Amino acid sequence: PRSSLQSHLFLFPGRELRLGVPLLTYVAHLVVLFILAGCSGPRLEIAEVDGKITLNNKPLGGVIITFYPLSEGNEQWPYSTAISSSDGSFTLTFQNAKPGAVFGPHRAVVQWPSRDRLEGRGERIPAGTPIPLRYTTILESPLAIEIKAGGRQTVELKLED
Repeated sequence: PRSSLQSHLFLFPGRELRLGVPLLTYVAHLVVLFILAGCSGPRLEIAEVDGKITLNNKPLGGVIITFYPLSEGNEQWPYSTAISSSDGSFTLTFQNAKPGAVFGPHRAVVQWPSRDRLEGRGERIPAGTPIPLRYTTILESPLAIEIKAGGRQTVELKLED
C-alpha cells in the first residue's frame, strides 16, 4: 500500500487532496507548456553589418562602436559591438561573436576603450582625438541607423566636432 505522502497532498491541517492520475497528468502538461513557452522566444532576424567610422572626415581607429536596438515595450534585443581598425573600418558582432545585428532601428554609441584595456594591448588613445560627448551616450547620440533585411549592409558613421 502507498503511504499517505505519496497519494495525498496536505493543503491545510486536517484537509487533504487526493492526487489521482488525471490531476497529475494535467499538472505535468502545464509544466511542459511553461518550459516550452520560456524556451521558444522570438526568432531573431540578423543582418551582417560592416562599415566605416570617421571623425571630421578622418578615420577613427580603435574605438568601440555599439549598436543598441530600439524596441517597443519591455523587450530587450541583443546589442552589437565592434572595434574599429586603424582605417576606421568595422564589422559588428553580437552574442558570442556571431556576425551581425538584429533587424530594425538602432542607436549607435562610440567610446574609447578603457585605458587599462588599451595599455594591455600596447596601445594608447591618440592625442587630440576626443570623441564629442553627444556620441558617447545612447540618450544623446544622433547616430540613428536602420538595419534592414536583404543581406550584408554597409553603414557610414560620420562624427563631427
